[in-house]
Amino acid sequence: MINLYSKFLDIKDSNLVFLVENKSDLKLLNEIKLDKNIITKIESVINSEKNDTVSFFLWAKNFENLYVLYFNEKWDKTLIEFLWWELVKFPSKLTIFSNNDKNLLSLLDTTLLSRYKFDKYKTDKKEDEVNVVINNNTEKLVKNRLETLENIIFARDLWETPSCDLYPESFAKIVKSTKFKNVKVKIFDSKHIEKKWLNLLHRVWKWSSKGPYMVIFERIIDKDLPTIWLVGKWITFDTWWIQVKPGDSMYEMKWDMCWAATVFSTMKELDNKDLNVNIVACLVLAENHISGDAYKPSDIIKSYSWKTVDIVHTDAEWRLVLADWVSYISMNYKLDKIVTVATLTWAVMVALWFRYAWIMWNDKNLINKFIDYSKNHFEKYVELPFDNYFIAKTRESKVADLENLNRWVYAGSSMWAAFLSNFVLNNEKYTHIDIAWTALNSFEAYWLFNKWMTGFWVDSLSKIIMDLK
Repeated sequence: MINLYSKFLDIKDSNLVFLVENKSDLKLLNEIKLDKNIITKIESVINSEKNDTVSFFLWAKNFENLYVLYFNEKWDKTLIEFLWWELVKFPSKLTIFSNNDKNLLSLLDTTLLSRYKFDKYKTDKKEDEVNVVINNNTEKLVKNRLETLENIIFARDLWETPSCDLYPESFAKIVKSTKFKNVKVKIFDSKHIEKKWLNLLHRVWKWSSKGPYMVIFERIIDKDLPTIWLVGKWITFDTWWIQVKPGDSMYEMKWDMCWAATVFSTMKELDNKDLNVNIVACLVLAENHISGDAYKPSDIIKSYSWKTVDIVHTDAEWRLVLADWVSYISMNYKLDKIVTVATLTWAVMVALWFRYAWIMWNDKNLINKFIDYSKNHFEKYVELPFDNYFIAKTRESKVADLENLNRWVYAGSSMWAAFLSNFVLNNEKYTHIDIAWTALNSFEAYWLFNKWMTGFWVDSLSKIIMDLK
């Protein structure tokens, strides 16, 4: 629960969290009329010039405790690191405020994101109650940021929902019930998918009891402006088909839909923002389940582009789903850019752990925007070297045009992106992003990211798109 207040004395039964950088900030506490000993103690912390947190028991009807966070930029921790380390320890009822806009937003981000928890299925749950103290200058800024944070949290909630409740049809219903102001939504069921001859997608879902759906979001500002397509896969559960995952790995497979949840949340974020480009996004929703009739290793499937694919491994289902859709939009729409996002490979985690996403391909202008964004923001990207060597390796099948896995080239992220390049049919500028382990943070919580589903990409992608011309 989030509440906005302009006066401290309107708040009841909370704990006050105050971020300070110098003594002059303390005048903001005048309304509370603190004891002089408390002010003296806070001043001594500021004089020490070392990052620190001090707490005071107030036992007042407005605030039970006061937590003062002093931050000095000369130390090795960033502000977000410092806030994360402290805020996760605080009680469930918090009132946050600070001396300037930037610090207030950092407090807001850390309070809502680092303390996120998914307890929808718990019998006993205790929701955080967060109050934000604003003024005339910060009200609009805070409200705009809250919209973004709500969309990031929305993506996290979708990711965490189990596949027994979140499957293609139920997700399509969520999309249908979402109220957009400027985004047009189209939803296609299995009959439309089969009629359009999206055969790779058709074979992936065919033997699941739950049929697939495709969703298209359109935010058309002006038909004369450049158009960017965002493509995300939503596999609500991935069993690997015939080549079944081991038990420990199977547990995480409800999260194989997180890239589409990210695209959906991003379109919600961009719905009412000022844009200089047209944005069209598509989600491919399906299950990848075991069946006696499931496709098998060594099967050969003809794609929408009429290129045939040798199925080397049945866990490469995302490549099939995205390949058909990339060729479909390339063939049927006039595009300037195509961006695909995926939770692809173990290779990303081996190289970059859970801290960075890989970005690659031939749209250097867009790639550079992501790299530049990383320098001053929390979500980080690293460009992966890429050339025609990897594309050639996807074409080495002796029995088909392409193979969906090359067993001997271990550069996993490059190879999977290279496979998709074969389905970009009209030389559109193309960017591929592998967010695998930044999205599924199964190791440890850090900074703004909780453990498990993080909502990575919503914040950075929306800001970068708003900056495009």
